[in-house]
Amino acid sequence: MKNLIIVLSFFYSLIVVSQNNSILSYNDYLTNVLLNNPISKRADNEKKYGELQYKAARGNYDPSISGNFDQKQFAGSNYYTTINSEIKQPIFTSQYLKFGYDYGIGSNVNPEFSTSSSGLPYLGAEVGVLQGLLIDKRRAEVLKSKNYINYYDAEKQILLNDLLYVSSQKYFEWLFTLKEISLNNFFMVTAKQRLLGIEALAGIGERAPIDTIEAAIFYQTRLLDFQGALIDNQKSINELSMYNWTSNGASSQLNNYQSTDSLDGFFEKTKTLLTKFLNPTLVSNPVILKYNSYQKVLEIDNRLKKEMIKPILNVKYNFLSENYTSFNPAFSNNNYKWGVNLSFPLLLRNPVNEYKMARIISRNNNFELSNKTNELEFKINILKQTINILSQQLQNADRSAKYSKQLVEAERLKFENGESSLFLLNTRENKWLETELKLAEYKLKFIKTVLNIIYLNGNLDYKLD
Repeated sequence: MKNLIIVLSFFYSLIVVSQNNSILSYNDYLTNVLLNNPISKRADNEKKYGELQYKAARGNYDPSISGNFDQKQFAGSNYYTTINSEIKQPIFTSQYLKFGYDYGIGSNVNPEFSTSSSGLPYLGAEVGVLQGLLIDKRRAEVLKSKNYINYYDAEKQILLNDLLYVSSQKYFEWLFTLKEISLNNFFMVTAKQRLLGIEALAGIGERAPIDTIEAAIFYQTRLLDFQGALIDNQKSINELSMYNWTSNGASSQLNNYQSTDSLDGFFEKTKTLLTKFLNPTLVSNPVILKYNSYQKVLEIDNRLKKEMIKPILNVKYNFLSENYTSFNPAFSNNNYKWGVNLSFPLLLRNPVNEYKMARIISRNNNFELSNKTNELEFKINILKQTINILSQQLQNADRSAKYSKQLVEAERLKFENGESSLFLLNTRENKWLETELKLAEYKLKFIKTVLNIIYLNGNLDYKLD
């Protein structure tokens, strides 16, 4: 019995290191992943990028100021001094309000630019009456960036969905290794106790010495299985630590986690919550939202490309000040300056084909959206069918485990009464362990299937409360 205590203490120390233990529940783990994992922080930046892009596009409507100063002095005389300054305010599409000031004096100044010594203020407008009247590049960028906010928000949701899905799988795989350790430890302790009992009986001649060898071999097999479960658990902890970052960054050393959860407990929770996830609404799936947002961007691009086929006809009109004595403008309908600017490509090959290409891109995105929607619906239907089959498999596996346990208990009673052999008892226990592990595998598969449904739904509702 002393040897048993030493062995168990040794293996227990491998599982739990008191100084570095961390209690890790599933919901706390997910919260930590969302707070500290770098992929989660990158996802936050996706949304910020979309918001900044929209602000940058809005900045195209900021007023602009421009100015020009030229002066020439030659042979002691002022040939010319000219000043041109203007404040230009975009309004909606290709419309601008302008306020400016012209100044031109000197013996050789161009008469067209000559003004009084107080200069010439003006107030005017510039309007694109054909191309750019309904939409222009500046207006299109604002509308597109507004939809890009939704696009990048969907991109953020996709990144978080991928992260939570994979990290959740790692957590439940870790719970499965804890279940493996628990099962293998139980059967290892049973084998050790039987070995000690047979050794004691062999010592007084109640058992053949060869039975101790068979019991020892069986115990060694159980010990190896237990050690294998410890290795699987350590690998699982390593993978879990890759996602479970701290506020200071990646953990510099591996933790020895303890869980407040169990695989069996979460299996019962997922069974209870199953109906909540079985009818997902694909409209809220971030992949679908991303395609829909991008489609709106492409539609705006189509409008812009279609607008570019029109001729450019810009009309400019400036009211000029008639007050020549001070910079206190008094504008009149009798003092004005206006002009028209017209341009038009004769063959239209560039704008027409640009528009056709934009339409093809838009149609292709619609095709991809239809395909992705159908793919998601198909996958969800498969998972629903998988859930039904898994439920039946779980019932059968649970029944097999109970039957195997009953056979072991009956065989043990026969063995204790001398009516059975150690070989048969060991065979029964092997089968019982096998059925218990298989049942745990089906429970893990069931939980993973539910996680997959949550993943396809895309609403990030991974906390199984």
